[in-house]
Amino acid sequence: MFAKASCVLGRALPVAVLLLAAVSAGFAQTVGPRDIRQNLFDACFVSATEGWVVGDLGRVYKTSDGGKSWVRQEPAGRDPVLGIACVDGKQAWLSSIAGRIYKTSDGGTTWQMQQTPAKRNLFKVAFATPLRGTAVGDFGTMVHTEDGGATWREVALPGDFKLPDSALDSGVLPNDALLYGLVYADENHGWIAGEFGTLLATTDGGATWKQQSSGLETTIFGIDFTDTKNGVAVGIDGVILRTEDGGATWNPVKSPFTERSFYEIALSPQHAWIVGSQGTILASGDGGRTWSEFKTPIQLASEWFRGASMAGNSAYLVGGAGLIYRTDGGDAKLLRAAAAAPASHEGAQS
Repeated sequence: MFAKASCVLGRALPVAVLLLAAVSAGFAQTVGPRDIRQNLFDACFVSATEGWVVGDLGRVYKTSDGGKSWVRQEPAGRDPVLGIACVDGKQAWLSSIAGRIYKTSDGGTTWQMQQTPAKRNLFKVAFATPLRGTAVGDFGTMVHTEDGGATWREVALPGDFKLPDSALDSGVLPNDALLYGLVYADENHGWIAGEFGTLLATTDGGATWKQQSSGLETTIFGIDFTDTKNGVAVGIDGVILRTEDGGATWNPVKSPFTERSFYEIALSPQHAWIVGSQGTILASGDGGRTWSEFKTPIQLASEWFRGASMAGNSAYLVGGAGLIYRTDGGDAKLLRAAAAAPASHEGAQS
């Protein structure tokens, strides 16, 4: 679907997916899965039963019963919530447009806005500890905190950061790679993924970053690690990359699809999940070494899944029109069961 020219096209598609908006009204309340209809962009779970999903029109929902019911929270007005990080059931951070971040210390009952030095959209936020966190977004934007977000500072891309010639030839400035994926494996080791094959790594808790070689010129959207050595990154054109040495080398993994975009990865030492365009969900039963399609209902072929969060042996996968899957081991269930039949799983290892 995309070749090298997709470096340019890839700038518009994911931004549009993340910034879709519609008119809707509502107030804080408890709802069921069928009542969540806005596009969902990210999820963060601290256990198999407790966590948040976030998305369009400032939508933030929290569950404490595994997705049976959700409490709607409204920290950001109508601003789209693009990413979420949580360290426990009380503390969480949301990333939004125009460099805005919101924090809760009481499980979402109240939220405080944290204005960062950035003015760009922040697509992803991750915290290594309750104090140390990073957010990334538009045009090489990175911000970092060491005090839970009370103060944020901008972090520059590495001085030797290099984009492929195809990007520069298209008019992209040298440091303008959009940054989409972000993960910490521990308090010191983290990774960032972005367009034009961008991969960055830190070993000092986000103070500085070094570029890693992906071997790609197309966009990498999602990245996750189980520890400081083992990770998987996913992107445009069915790309799946895997590393066993902390990103010193990245190797391609065979994908069931070559013409779909993969937006996020939720990784564990055994079961793992990839989500993407055209209602795509992939499953792995061997920690990301091999992948197979998890068949979703045909009605979802026009939808997309954008976010994924792993907690223990369970994951939550979220996407357009309020779609939420909950996984248990190698199986998955669409929480809005009355709106579409549950998916059937073919071929994934268990």
